[in-house]
Order: sequence, then C-alpha cells, then structure tokens
Amino acid sequence: MKAEKRPAKRGSLRRREAAAGLLFVTPQIIHFFVFFLFPLCLCVYAAFTNWNILSPKQTFVAFRNFQRMFADPKFWIALKNTFYYLIPIPFYMVLSLAFAHYCHTKKPGERTFRVIYYLPYISSIVALTLIWKWLFNSQYGIVNNFLALFGISGPNWLGDPVWTRRMIVFMIAWKMIGITSIYYIAALKNVPVSYYEAARIDGASSWQQFRQITLPLITPTTFYLLLTCLIGSLQTFLEVQLFTEDGGRNYGVASVIYYVWQKAFQSSQMGYACAAALVFGSFIMIVTIIQFVASRKWVYEGE
Repeated sequence: MKAEKRPAKRGSLRRREAAAGLLFVTPQIIHFFVFFLFPLCLCVYAAFTNWNILSPKQTFVAFRNFQRMFADPKFWIALKNTFYYLIPIPFYMVLSLAFAHYCHTKKPGERTFRVIYYLPYISSIVALTLIWKWLFNSQYGIVNNFLALFGISGPNWLGDPVWTRRMIVFMIAWKMIGITSIYYIAALKNVPVSYYEAARIDGASSWQQFRQITLPLITPTTFYLLLTCLIGSLQTFLEVQLFTEDGGRNYGVASVIYYVWQKAFQSSQMGYACAAALVFGSFIMIVTIIQFVASRKWVYEGE
C-alpha cells in the first residue's frame, strides 16, 4: 500500500509545482498577448485598410498604403535622416569604453567622474532639450555669443536642418556615453585577472593586453550595446519633435518614427501609419538578424 501511495503523492506534487509555475509566468503571457501580439496583429491588419481615427468605417485597400508611402518624398527624406542619426554610435561606444577603462583602473576622482558622465542619461530628455535649445539659440545662445568673442558668426543651429541634425547627433552621443560606460565597466570587471598576470609574465605591453585580452573578452557586451544602440537610434523621435516643428524646414530633421507619428496622430491616417510602421519594423528585424548572423565571426562565446 505504501508503494502505491508514493507515486500518487509524487504526481500530486508535480501538478502543484506545474500550477505554481504557470501562475508565475501568467503575467508575462498576458503581457505578451496584450502588449505585443495583439497590437502586432492589429497593425498588420490596419496596414491594408484606410483606417481613419475620426471614422469608424474601414475599407480594405490592399497595397495602396504601401504604394503611397514609397511614392512620398517625405518618407525617403525621413529614412535618410534616420540613417544619419546612426552616426554617433561608434563614437560614443569608443568614448564609453575609454571612460570605463579609466574608471576600472581606479584613477583619482573616478567616482566623481562616473557620476558626472552618467547624469545626462538619467536626466529628463525634455529638460535636456530645453537646455540645448537655449545654449544653441542663434540670437542669445551661449555658444554663438562665445563664438562672437573670436569674431566668428555662429550658424542658425535651430533653423538650419543640417546644423540641427548635427546638434541632435552630438546630443545623442553626449547622452548615451553614461549608460554604455556602465555596461563596459561591468564587462571589464568580469575579465579574469589571471589572464593579465600571465600576459605580463610573457612580457606583453599594456596595449597588447588590451588588444589581445580585454577587447576579445568584452565582445559579448559590445555586441549587445551595438544591437540595442542601433535599434534605439533607429527609433529617434523625441529629439526631432522637441527641436523642430513639422520635422524642420523641408522635412530635413524628421525621422521615420516621427513620420509615422505624424501620419497617425496629426493626419489621423492610422492605416497608412501602420503600413509605414510595418515596413520600418520589418527593416529593423532584418538588420537585427544580420547582426546576429555576423556576430558569430567576431563575438567571443567562451570555451
């Protein structure tokens, strides 16, 4: 009798464990269906309709939204500007690694330095934009007033789309250095000290240690940062909205995400906006897949 009861008890225990496990993952399952799968399906459906927020009627229009989008010059201008906002990624990643290495080697004042360069990331993007607009104002901005001391006439930072794009690129780099440095600091702390000790015994210089040991071992962190920073820069929106009106002169500052937002909430063309978002989302997914495939050739995966 005892032998017969044990399997029954084990089965009951397994069922309770399975129920508890399901209970723990239920919020994530609900989150996936409500905030990812359902909006994605709705976006795919709406992309083939003339859905207008102001009208409940929806008509199937096949690929007409996509044809309009590819024929719209503003879409291509926004796409070109979006690629332009990718420019700061390699620069602030290199600077972040340099700052992280400086802090990792316990140089004097590294704690204060770490707080200073991390502040822009945790600050409100709206407050930062207002400060930058004040600094680079062509009439009373500090930057142009400083240049005037040397007889230099400063450009119209906020009125010229070329200079506005450059200013946004510089601001993105300045803002992102802090968070990427934190990731690099964590990666550097995980590199075994024994590797450096063995390299010093073999007579390797500091640069050789950095190039042959540090860089290869932190490639997983570099890949993660490259991936997330690329996706984040492709989704540049707030900077464009806060720095310009209507995407700037000749739409010279707008990004694709700004273009989608404008079509959806200013023009109420939700179906058209879903088509643009679907195309751009597919592009981001393809770029991400390419990065994962290419990472096999340079990312260190350990033994």
